[in-house]
Amino acid sequence: MTCMVGGQPSRGGGGHPMTHGLHQFMAVTGPWAYLVVGLMACAETAALIGLVVPGELTLLLAGFLAFTGQVSLPLTMVAAGVGAVAGDVISYRIGRRLGPRVRDSRLGRRVSAERWDRTEDYLRRRGGPAILVGRWIGLLRALVPMLAGMGRLPHGRFLAYAVPGGLVWGAGTVGLGYAAGSSYELVERIAGRIGLLVAGGLVVLAAAVLGVRRLTRPRTPVVEYAGRPVKRAGRPVKR
Repeated sequence: MTCMVGGQPSRGGGGHPMTHGLHQFMAVTGPWAYLVVGLMACAETAALIGLVVPGELTLLLAGFLAFTGQVSLPLTMVAAGVGAVAGDVISYRIGRRLGPRVRDSRLGRRVSAERWDRTEDYLRRRGGPAILVGRWIGLLRALVPMLAGMGRLPHGRFLAYAVPGGLVWGAGTVGLGYAAGSSYELVERIAGRIGLLVAGGLVVLAAAVLGVRRLTRPRTPVVEYAGRPVKRAGRPVKR
């Protein structure tokens, strides 16, 4: 069967799965398209749903639809960014409320204990900047916000990283689909590489900022710590 995609004939049927998804998504137009984009961006991190829902793929497809003129690029970017931030906040609140029980849930068991532990250790060592970096790496994107809540990272500090991270990721992913135009199969192939490059750049930037802060931070006299009681907490997140 031949379908028209962006004014060009495209083969349906047993073709590439991304093409099949595009044909289905193109049936959604008008305000509903922006709602779908926002919900899928939200599901990418909310309550571990992103482990089974291809939210990033939907945003790439939405970018392609913007390229063909079927949806507005600015509105699609806004919907994706707002949805991404909402997903992070939902995941954070669930982690803060349920704590370690999340790991024993049906979706939580889809992730190995080793991956949970490694992500938790990474977040505890890096603190807030890990939220920015994790947004661009698939598995970390699903786990970091929830672990931030489980680790009792202050809500304000969490938002300071989650809001810009979610907005840039949502708009950027849609923009990638738009920039690639009709080459949406190429988008799927390079999206992961771009995410890793962005994450690597953020790691370098975060390390530089932390290094400057440590060099300029006034040293606390050792005497000041004398007599302070030692408090033990259950693996708090670095703040």
